[in-house]
Amino acid sequence: KIACLSLKSCLRSTITWRLFYRPINMERRDYNYYEANAATINMEKITSCEGNAKILHRLCADDPPRIIHLILGGETFSSNSFIFEGDDLGWLSYFIGKSECLLHLRINYLPGGEEGHAIVEGIARSKSIRYIKINNLSNEAFTSIMRALGSLSQLEDLTIDGNNSVGPDGWSELRTLLESGGCKLKQLCLSENNYIGNQGLDVLSNGLRGIGSSLKVLRLQNNSIGNEGLLAVVEALQNCTGLEILDLSSNDFSSAAAGLGSLSDWLQNSPMNLKYLGFECCSITDEGLHALAEGAANHCEELGLDGNESITSTGLSYLSNSIRSDSCRVETLHLQGIPIGDDGLEVLARGLADSKSLWLLELDNSVDVSETSAGWLAFSRALCDTSSVNSTYLSNHTICDICIEDDEETIPRDI
Repeated sequence: KIACLSLKSCLRSTITWRLFYRPINMERRDYNYYEANAATINMEKITSCEGNAKILHRLCADDPPRIIHLILGGETFSSNSFIFEGDDLGWLSYFIGKSECLLHLRINYLPGGEEGHAIVEGIARSKSIRYIKINNLSNEAFTSIMRALGSLSQLEDLTIDGNNSVGPDGWSELRTLLESGGCKLKQLCLSENNYIGNQGLDVLSNGLRGIGSSLKVLRLQNNSIGNEGLLAVVEALQNCTGLEILDLSSNDFSSAAAGLGSLSDWLQNSPMNLKYLGFECCSITDEGLHALAEGAANHCEELGLDGNESITSTGLSYLSNSIRSDSCRVETLHLQGIPIGDDGLEVLARGLADSKSLWLLELDNSVDVSETSAGWLAFSRALCDTSSVNSTYLSNHTICDICIEDDEETIPRDI
């Protein structure tokens, strides 16, 4: 009897080792198996490194940290990175789906086959993930992740960076996800995804309509969006009445006066008060700034126009007229990377003289900072016109800071 019990014990320990320390390509068990064995599992035996074991411990902890970040693939230097080195990814999938503390998930890599499907199933079961960032995925991996996200009603933030090798079916799944309205996203970031351009207009327009008023932040930097794309974005934004940040930087709006005008009209005809509106490095021309200026100035607190080298004093005059208006809401204005000469400074000074909202102005380091330049003299008069007591009283007393890129010490002392 004793010999029989010893044999059973030996067999049990051997079977346990084989089940929990298997290669990555071994057949995956069903969910019920993981559920039945989760309480007694030895994390060290099912992971290939100490870091991976610690991550699984954190995911299933009875007293978890308030926020946990998990990175799948890449960034081996991070303590939050799970490195695929032969681990039982069925267990990783199980704990992702069961965890109540996993809020942030970054996916830099997804293995193929059954192991990849296991992780996707775990993501689909999650009731805690609120932020997902995707990068470097294949079309198959991206498509499967988009399908899984349809189950995450709690998802608030979706970021899709460039370097994803995504085809039409992948973007179709993204459109389906956004259109469904199942995820009430607060933030959507699509950056450096050249697919968008005109080819992805249906993804943006139909998808944004599905998100609606829950969306607070929309970042569409460097997506090859032109005039046609901008018009489509504006049309899709009609339902996004809660938007606070709109960043369209690094797209080509050199011929997008119609799109910029449409955006300006939308801002003025909807109850919009943006905290930030970004058009950095968009090749905006004087004509484009003319179309944009009024709506942008009256409905955002911070306006980013850095790097639009085609803007001249003519375009700045349109902006100046807008910031001097009593309805202007701009508090911070970024004009770095715009070659502003004396003519440009003079027209800005006219707007500054009557501005009641602007308190921070950033200028390019190409401006003439000599105390005798006509531009700075115009600024000096706008800030403190000493021609009479009444003129001094009516000078600008709102602005707190005028800074020049990388060269703040060269501003004339009277300014």
